[in-house]
Amino acid sequence: MQGTRKRVLTIACLLAFFAVIAGSRTAFANTRVLSVPGYPVYLVLREEAGVVSQAVLRTPAGIQPVTEIVGFSLAGEISSTLKVDRDSKPDLLWKLSFVNWNDRSQGTVLWITLLSRQPRLWLAVSPIGETLWDAIRPRLSVPRGILLYVSPTLPAFFRLPEYQGKDILTYVYCIQLGETGPVLTNAPEVYKQLLRIVQTVREHELDPGRKKAYEALESDFKALSEGGKPSTEAILNFNFRKIAELSWKP
Repeated sequence: MQGTRKRVLTIACLLAFFAVIAGSRTAFANTRVLSVPGYPVYLVLREEAGVVSQAVLRTPAGIQPVTEIVGFSLAGEISSTLKVDRDSKPDLLWKLSFVNWNDRSQGTVLWITLLSRQPRLWLAVSPIGETLWDAIRPRLSVPRGILLYVSPTLPAFFRLPEYQGKDILTYVYCIQLGETGPVLTNAPEVYKQLLRIVQTVREHELDPGRKKAYEALESDFKALSEGGKPSTEAILNFNFRKIAELSWKP
């Protein structure tokens, strides 16, 4: 009970702090606190006209500034849990997407992952941008404990250009939490679903360069759907940067 009161007090102090420093700046400023029920992790956003002007992550280890999402707007969030470190509590994989609504080619995913037995948290960021997947919006069945990351670019297959943009079908990666933090993983059932979409788009593509790139993408997804590994180009294309690692006593 005492620990809960301390957390509530700390968040209240953060809200008051943001209110003081932004009091005279704009009438459209507000503070938002995001969390996943059952986990002692709180992302506190100061927003002005819907755009993040300040962000901090509050954990039992202290307050961690998150400058990488400043200037963007929250577009969505999703979380998944899986027992990784062999205790009774599921561990957390949390993905928050931030975009520039004036330029959809720019955005950032913030990854917050937490192991519970000997509490350890990782913060990471990945770039995102509008792609053809946004228009298709496939309804996929994804195993528990896995979240998808849609890269803003296609890998440079066959030394082709790194195609990107709202008309391009880009690479999709599966992210899972491991004992050393978030990692790439393979989920064949996911790539079987994605493969059908890639095949359809490839069949109707008229541009020779794009068609060749989609053939390589199809080959990669087919290998993954059969339990294989991604290509070297796909691994090099994967942009995932850890920005902080925190730990505290249980």
